Amino acid sequence: MTVLVTGGAGRLGYEVAKLLAANGYKVKAFDLPNVEWSHLETIQGVEPFKGDLTDPTSLKKASRDAEAVVHLAALLPPRSEMNRSLTLKVNVDGTRNLIDAINSETHVVFASSISTYGITSEEEPPIKEQHPQKAHNNYSESKIMAEKAIKQSGNPYTSLRVAPVSVADLLELPDTVAYKTDQRVEFIYVEDAAQAILACLKEAKPTVYNIGGGESWQMNGEEYLNRFYGALGVEVEPNYPEEYTAVDWYDTSRSRHLGYQRTSFNQFEQKLVIVGEELGLR
Repeated sequence: MTVLVTGGAGRLGYEVAKLLAANGYKVKAFDLPNVEWSHLETIQGVEPFKGDLTDPTSLKKASRDAEAVVHLAALLPPRSEMNRSLTLKVNVDGTRNLIDAINSETHVVFASSISTYGITSEEEPPIKEQHPQKAHNNYSESKIMAEKAIKQSGNPYTSLRVAPVSVADLLELPDTVAYKTDQRVEFIYVEDAAQAILACLKEAKPTVYNIGGGESWQMNGEEYLNRFYGALGVEVEPNYPEEYTAVDWYDTSRSRHLGYQRTSFNQFEQKLVIVGEELGLR
């Protein structure tokens, strides 16, 4: 099977492309011409395809012969919050361009976001798929609209409302952390998120899943940050926001059968310890 992966050169896109190729899929990795491509060019079974979601012609060429699409490409925060019209052009109109480029039988696995639930700090966790979606910024608005466009297309689809993705790497702290100290947070390891997408390619039925790390990843913001950088061996002085943000704990019982929750937070910490040692931080 040939699978088109939009956003294929990004962190999650790379993991998805690599995993699909290892499982016998022929992969077309679609992304912008000016991004870093070298990490993909050496993977057997992955064909880099340089294009733009806002260019229907390049999408039409890239999607030729594709029997399924993994749609990851999007304008993300903080860039998405700087220009609403550009965010809608890329994330919503780009999704519509993709739908127009593929045939009506092509299965679309769409990476939506838990941010579409809005600020849920005052509600009883965990947040289920049935929870109303409520846009609170440009990005969440665009993801809600893109989900709707995919649902209305008539194509078989799987919408994945993905929790924030964690990578085992030394990351620079933003000026302001994206959650409060006492806020409920749940992340997911990048390789586990890729496993969820792989599993969904075998389920060509209209459905929506929460995709999160599971109970071992459910903690408060301060604990997550302390454990993350503590495992690396780095001291940080984070600046936390005053208001709650769109991160919480999620009910992933409906998606658990996909078998993607393979990395507990303790196991993730051990990966960070190894990175810290390799970088001479510990």
